[in-house]
Amino acid sequence: MYYRAEQILSAYPKEFTGNMKGRGSLLCTDKEGIYLLKEYTGSVHRLELLEEVLCALKAQGFLAEELVRTSGGDLCYTDADGVSYFMRKTFSGRECDTRNAKEILCATGHMATLHVLLKDCHPTSAAGGLQLPDRSQSPASRRTKELKKVKNYVRAKKKKNEFESEFLRGYEHYMEQAQQVLELEEKQYIPEDAWQLCHGDYNQHNLLFTREGLAVTGFEKLRYDLCVTDLTNFMRKILEKHDWNSGLGMDMVMAYQARRALEPWEFARLYQKLLFPEKYWKIVNHYYNTRKTWISGRDIEKLTRLFAQERKREEFLSMLFYLIK
Repeated sequence: MYYRAEQILSAYPKEFTGNMKGRGSLLCTDKEGIYLLKEYTGSVHRLELLEEVLCALKAQGFLAEELVRTSGGDLCYTDADGVSYFMRKTFSGRECDTRNAKEILCATGHMATLHVLLKDCHPTSAAGGLQLPDRSQSPASRRTKELKKVKNYVRAKKKKNEFESEFLRGYEHYMEQAQQVLELEEKQYIPEDAWQLCHGDYNQHNLLFTREGLAVTGFEKLRYDLCVTDLTNFMRKILEKHDWNSGLGMDMVMAYQARRALEPWEFARLYQKLLFPEKYWKIVNHYYNTRKTWISGRDIEKLTRLFAQERKREEFLSMLFYLIK
């Protein structure tokens, strides 16, 4: 991508004064601001929907990126090799500091504001391709089956390595949590109108503190989902970094609640999603889908750290449970 930058950038009606490598992207500048160029594998229709949503957010005063069209009016540029790219105008700022509780709570409340605005956003781009998620089988159900599959594989091995022994040591405990989540999901009713547009990738890397305020970036994974999915994913990332600090976790829930009131079923869903051993599954899934002849010491370290945090995680979950009683 970087060797073809000049050719690609010439397709846009901008006078770029410089560019540099970003995280899987190319950052460009002109007199009006900063732009981000990335490879794109989705449909043009999805970009049209994304543009419509971002424009609607901007009209409400929400700081979000803008998609940039080529000189020919296209949202996507395809080079001679058939590789597609899209550009968005972004912001100058710094990422949310995951060590700073004040910034974390600001970002959590900002998420609630975003969800309120997206609730009233009804794109007219009918061909956008955004569908309701498949609810015939929940992510927790699929991942529980995957954990059982790995367990059967490991148990069948005559000689087990250090990672496999550690995996089995925690298996019964985390599988008990996973089964509890599945039982709770079967009993829970979710209103049909609860599914709405959500960010899909709300994390510290997509949150920039700028002179104008907190800007949200990285809307490429925009999708119809439950708002608590965004909230759960953000909380899990933050709390893992803070050793599942119960005070911080409850403050995050309250910061969200102050901007957008959570329904009783949403509190229950939040508890279920955080109860599921997502990190355990992620580590195990990485092991199972990579070469078994070489075991990453990093994966073993992640399991060890996960086990060390479990008591604090359970303490937070117990506090959260009282909110749904």
